[in-house]
Amino acid sequence: MADSTEKPTSETTLKPSSEAESVLTSDASLEPTSKPVLKKIKLKTADDQFFDVDEAIAMEFQTVKSFIEDGCISDDTVTPLPNVSGWALAKIIEYCVKHIEINAKPKPMTYSDPDSKKYSSEVKAFEAKFLEGLSAEEIKELILAANYLNIKYMLDFLNQSVADRIKNKSVEYVRKFFGIESDFTAEEEAKLREDNSWAFEGVDED
Repeated sequence: MADSTEKPTSETTLKPSSEAESVLTSDASLEPTSKPVLKKIKLKTADDQFFDVDEAIAMEFQTVKSFIEDGCISDDTVTPLPNVSGWALAKIIEYCVKHIEINAKPKPMTYSDPDSKKYSSEVKAFEAKFLEGLSAEEIKELILAANYLNIKYMLDFLNQSVADRIKNKSVEYVRKFFGIESDFTAEEEAKLREDNSWAFEGVDED
């Protein structure tokens, strides 16, 4: 009489028990997840200072961004910035980091949004602190550096700060601020002031 008991064939698939599956699943979950490595861009300033800058920050510098996108910068490449000092680059990085941080937050949809004043005040507070203690020469240096790096939003901010500084100021103050020498003699200037006294009303001489 033939044995009726079925025997497993070579095609039979053996599946792990539910307990085994749970162990395999838990073991897989214990595997360390790989974290993305932040790429650094090496920059060298005019005064031979070296900076390792996060790529996200370097991409804010349009001058450097073009080199990155063209594949001209490798891990070992040191990009020279001949028109930027170490001091200026440090200040620019500080500004760009905060700019990215603030703009990463949800922005108020309208001016009537309750968060609108909070957002605006945060921006103004940072910008006021950033300018605190900076001399006219330092602001001009930052403008030249930001212009070389082609950071439009920083240029707009710095140019506005200059406009605020010279508003209602005397001709002498503006000349001194920009390092401009007068084309007039003392006598010619006195005559111009006398003939156009209305133009000097309400002017802050300091």
